[in-house]
Amino acid sequence: MKNLVIANEDQAIDALKRLLNGEKFENGIDLSFDNWPIFNIRIKGDDFDGTIPTRIMPTILELQSEVNRLYCVTRYGDANLRRLTKEDKEKLELVIKVDKGSSIYETILKDPLYKAFQDALSRMSPELLAITVITFGVLVTSAFMWKSWLKNQAASKELDHTIEMSKLEKEKIEIVAKASNSAPEIRALSQGINELRHDMVTKLKDADSLQIPAVDSLEQGDLSLDINGADAKEITYKKRETTQERIETSEYLIRSADFHRKDGIRIEVQRTSDKYIFKADVPVNAIRHNQEETLKNNGWAKRPVNLTLLVREMYGRITSAKLISVNEEIADEKNS
Repeated sequence: MKNLVIANEDQAIDALKRLLNGEKFENGIDLSFDNWPIFNIRIKGDDFDGTIPTRIMPTILELQSEVNRLYCVTRYGDANLRRLTKEDKEKLELVIKVDKGSSIYETILKDPLYKAFQDALSRMSPELLAITVITFGVLVTSAFMWKSWLKNQAASKELDHTIEMSKLEKEKIEIVAKASNSAPEIRALSQGINELRHDMVTKLKDADSLQIPAVDSLEQGDLSLDINGADAKEITYKKRETTQERIETSEYLIRSADFHRKDGIRIEVQRTSDKYIFKADVPVNAIRHNQEETLKNNGWAKRPVNLTLLVREMYGRITSAKLISVNEEIADEKNS
């Protein structure tokens, strides 16, 4: 059995590089973490002196949600947080340390990542599981991924903000991007972490500053990212956009389905053309019994099905969707 211990960011990147190049664990793997990964940020401002203003608290809580989502994806095969048991929540619970001076928020993620890996070994291949868990750790905690996200936000708006990136950082970003695109589950987790970043920086006041260390400890004083609230607001500002409504017919995989709701069915679908994942509601009596059976059967078998949906979209993201019909003929052709 292969013993793989990740103790820092560089070791995590090296492990991802080997896995993406085809390294196999034919006799199994024992993956563990040694004081890594650590979510470690410092926020300076009038409201930050060993304290957590209420405007920041939801983002801190969202970190717990992303950890829970990682566990659901690896352990249960979908991102539905209702799959978590009381025991799951207890072993995944994070403890946030808040230091004085400015406010330094720190939590060690090694235990929940280790539990996610161990509990999912029977469901996922050890290679994909290792890529998923390690990539999650890098995405959440690495300064270079925060910088890359801000740089992309600024570039999309053609803003003249200089966010310096070293050659080594760019090489690391390429590896993490490749890992993120290696499976739809990891891509979905990456989207959630981007939303966490957006929530964090948009909660800053103009005079606040957010600092992400390039090393595991702030004591060395090597801050890879230091951005003030005014710049962060400009980079992440989104013009108010009205919701666009349209009918979409496409091929989807049914990732999960809740048939026990009183107001109908809720499904999580993945569009096969671009791997985009979102939820859709199926109102009571909106589809026939045989169409409902098609959803169940194709979902269990992980077979694509052709659906027609009424979707509402804003900022390029589907905010809500309702199922109009299931094309059973196409589903039958694919199943025959």
